Amino acid sequence: MVLDSLRTGGTETYVLSMGKALRKKGVQLFYAGGNGPFYQEFVDAGFLVEPIESAREPLSARRQHLIECYRACMKKHRITIVHVHQTPSGFLAATAANELGIPVVFTLHGTYYPKDEAIKVAQLCSGVISVSKPVQIFWQKRGVKTTLISNGIDMEEFQSGSASRADVPSLPPDATVVTYVSRLAWQKATVCNMVLRATKTLRNEIPNLHIVVVGSGAQAIHVHELAKVLNKAAGQPYIHIVGEQTDVRPYYAISDLVIGTGRVALEAMACGKPVLAIGNHGYVGLVEPSSYELAWDCYFGDHSSVQKPSPSLIDSALRQACSDRSQLKEIGGQGRVWVQNHFPITQKCASLLTIYAQIKNGGGTTNMKKVLYVGWLGFNNLGDELMWHAFYNLSCKYLDPTQYKVIPSLPGVDLKDVSEYDTVVLGGGSLLIPGYVDVAYRAVEQKKNLWVWGSGFDSQDRVELDSSGRMTSKLINGQDKMSHMLQKITEHATFFGVRGPLTLQYLQQAGVGEKAAISGDPGMLLLPASLPIVVDKSKRPTIGINWGTSYNRIYGKNETAVEDALAHAAKKLIQAGYDIHLLTMWGPDREAIKRLYKKINDPAHTILDLELHDHTQMLQLMKGFQATINFKLHANVLSAAAGVPFVCLAYRIKGIDFAYSLDLPELIVTTDEPRLGERILSCTWEAIARKDQITAKLAASQKKMIENLELPFIQGLL
Repeated sequence: MVLDSLRTGGTETYVLSMGKALRKKGVQLFYAGGNGPFYQEFVDAGFLVEPIESAREPLSARRQHLIECYRACMKKHRITIVHVHQTPSGFLAATAANELGIPVVFTLHGTYYPKDEAIKVAQLCSGVISVSKPVQIFWQKRGVKTTLISNGIDMEEFQSGSASRADVPSLPPDATVVTYVSRLAWQKATVCNMVLRATKTLRNEIPNLHIVVVGSGAQAIHVHELAKVLNKAAGQPYIHIVGEQTDVRPYYAISDLVIGTGRVALEAMACGKPVLAIGNHGYVGLVEPSSYELAWDCYFGDHSSVQKPSPSLIDSALRQACSDRSQLKEIGGQGRVWVQNHFPITQKCASLLTIYAQIKNGGGTTNMKKVLYVGWLGFNNLGDELMWHAFYNLSCKYLDPTQYKVIPSLPGVDLKDVSEYDTVVLGGGSLLIPGYVDVAYRAVEQKKNLWVWGSGFDSQDRVELDSSGRMTSKLINGQDKMSHMLQKITEHATFFGVRGPLTLQYLQQAGVGEKAAISGDPGMLLLPASLPIVVDKSKRPTIGINWGTSYNRIYGKNETAVEDALAHAAKKLIQAGYDIHLLTMWGPDREAIKRLYKKINDPAHTILDLELHDHTQMLQLMKGFQATINFKLHANVLSAAAGVPFVCLAYRIKGIDFAYSLDLPELIVTTDEPRLGERILSCTWEAIARKDQITAKLAASQKKMIENLELPFIQGLL
């Protein structure tokens, strides 16, 4: 890796983060270039650092000497790939690498490079990467063809509570904190000054507003001077300039809102913080679900924008954003889920390793196999997203990234045309239904490799079971076309694993052969983080309750009655000495959760949690509960994966299917049962009383399901 220096900007942070991910994949890392504040962080990340003085003098005066320094470094360490990120260091290192026959990769981090210099470096390289769509389009117009690989974020390193909170003198604990994070140079310093000027009027409307500025640069002195003037006029220090920081996470932690762009925006969102996106190019606005695509297309204002910023525009945006701090927190939680889904560092590292492998092989692996993972993705539903991540994690573990490319079926992927894929995977979720079965059948017709990987059947039809758990209901009557497709899919698939026994029996009613087997739900692949749970014995034990909506498409067709029954059970549990923690799995569920909170009407013993936690956070949270009561299927799955007994509010077949897959039918309460509140309560007492026995059964089932779902990867069936 080659940089001009080890400053604390976005490009340097990109290299540091990607380096950590590459190290985990066994890559030996070296750094050559100028020194700087990030030196120790690079050493700690596993880089062997070879400082080479920066070319601050005219390039012609130092050119040959510096090229020789880079050449000597490459020969000494037997470098096989050189990856450059800036000019002029990139030109010097690429020249040296070309002389030694070592392939070079150039990542373009923006549109700010001197055009002639960037084009010259690109001409010396075997591969060129852009970090955003606008950057890719900008350089393509100038004759530079690039591959798009965005910044990646380590979701374990950047998360809520991942760092201690920054200690900023004179910052009150109850302040509304807006943090501006950027290098204080170019247009970004101008934007910072606009933010500070906007606060002159904002402080009258936003109580206790404080601004924290993180960063340094050529124009930092002007920012300092303006802050002094404004603080003096206010009669108190409400603008806090903290300068350059090698670890920004403590400053994200104290923030109610972060103003930033590019990588800063992604890091802050990963930490669950809402972002007002303003960058070098201009203004984008508050980043929320309706504007995710726009924000990404503009790279949060760094490479494109909606309009030019102004103090009045920033004033209006901040006033609106800070008017409701609880809404800001909700937007922050949604942002973390989005970053988790689209910008995980493991995914970007795999893409980069593919580029490295291609150029080492002299231009590319043209026969990479493309794997399409089919699921209900891109709608911020935790259950469906976590199963995709489970599949992707196994892909990273078992598949060679130079041989396989795994593509999730996000919105925009055409499921009616699977011709470009080598393998189609019908993934986790209730996908053995019309629509998704058609996708699998198209794969059969086109002779594609096919997996059914933990999929399930679901229906609102009432199902009758005998004492052994066998269905006595006939669910496939009059569906000859569906039966035919399921038979052909089963015959063709190289792996056919289903969620549970009811799904398997449904398939058997359709006439499938013996090839289909119970694999278990892919959500059971998730293991809780190995963080210890510290039990505060002075506090009351907690029961987690997940509630939401299926728009009355449930057994009994009456969600109000279920909600009332849950409120009744929760009140009884509180009276018995338990606290209640209300959880949500999907954005549209929030209104139902709020109603339930009001019906319980005991704020002292009830936590209303509207945050859309990612699966890691949810697992860790559930580990601290005595038991859970869950409406959504994957709230039950996460509770089981965390080893916590659950009461499954089975509102359709899928909940019954899952509970039977664990051989725990006694934990099922269907939503149309009489005396529902008392039934929920008695089942909860049963779960708590038998906690150790149930936990042991869950662990045994989980071990078996992990083995089942990893088997096709181990056997190389892709």
